[in-house]
Amino acid sequence: MMAEDTTRSHAAPSDFDQVRVVWRYEILKYLRSKRLIATLAIVGAILALIYLLPPVLGDGYSGTVEGEELSLFPAEFSGIEPSELGDALYIAVIPRDTIEPGTIEVYLDDSLYSSEGGAVWVYKNLKVEGGTQNAVLFMEPIDPNSTISVTYDWHVSAQSFDSNFIGFVSLLIVVCATFFAADSLVGEFQNRTGYLIFPNALKRETLLMGKFMASVTVGIVVVVLFYLVVAALSLVSARGVDDDFPLSLGFAILYLLAATGIGYFISSIMKGSTGAIVLTFFLLFMILPIVDGVSMVSGTKIEASATFAAGTISYILIDPYPVDTVSGEEIPGMELHSFYPTPATAAIVLLAYALVCYVLSAIIFKRKQLVG
Repeated sequence: MMAEDTTRSHAAPSDFDQVRVVWRYEILKYLRSKRLIATLAIVGAILALIYLLPPVLGDGYSGTVEGEELSLFPAEFSGIEPSELGDALYIAVIPRDTIEPGTIEVYLDDSLYSSEGGAVWVYKNLKVEGGTQNAVLFMEPIDPNSTISVTYDWHVSAQSFDSNFIGFVSLLIVVCATFFAADSLVGEFQNRTGYLIFPNALKRETLLMGKFMASVTVGIVVVVLFYLVVAALSLVSARGVDDDFPLSLGFAILYLLAATGIGYFISSIMKGSTGAIVLTFFLLFMILPIVDGVSMVSGTKIEASATFAAGTISYILIDPYPVDTVSGEEIPGMELHSFYPTPATAAIVLLAYALVCYVLSAIIFKRKQLVG
């Protein structure tokens, strides 16, 4: 009975338990090396810089505009759908994303042009091609030579505010893949730690799974924290969050999985940590984006590029979602194509990168031998 209990108490832990142990110690390793802390410091610095720079340069997130002169033109020549204009005779566009309707005051030749007692003018947020447009619609004849000016309170739109920050997410994910994935496997061979780990009752697949989960975990912590701070700042400064903000976070996590997979694949084939780190960073930050840029001239839409698919992180905030365009057609040989990833296709591509790179990493890592 005692021998049986002793045997049971010394039984090797399950693969799941081993993955959990590897995951925990990998995260501790990132904390000891201060990579996670350094990444969070970068996030804090970038958030502070992006948020504080516009007010410092005199372009804040809200304010009051007084006596802004507007151009007046006939509604019939505005190019806007008649259903949007109604009975308007003239239109004056207000060049701001978001204004507070109750604060608008219209002046005609420096005299307050009141709409009380009759609908002589109305404010409307018009639906136009490519988005919306704030405008004042005039319902009675006005001398085209008159000076129209307005006073109003405004604040930045949630879409514009959030887009300023989300444009940094792709680079942040590249940093995470570089710090937390690029040398995860090659380090076991270069630092000779494999001599201590590999002889133990631990499958290499289990070791890889624990490491990969740890890399993804810390990456998600960084990305989600970034989005939470942006959401909080957006609620304060833009009085809301863009409707597609959660979708952007979803695509950011998909790109994180793909970038981490690419980092692990490079780590499995390289012989040194420095080379793996440099190649991972420049592949995601420079090489693949250059290939994506070449497609603008060649006219070939490279849907299979991970960095091209990652553009959905930012584009998803644009309403309506942008479509592919061609410019410079009037000049032979000067056509420039603007391509945008299809969200559904981009999600599939990013998941495919994560899965394929992980499987290839597992195969190579399992067969790779310690030398020297």
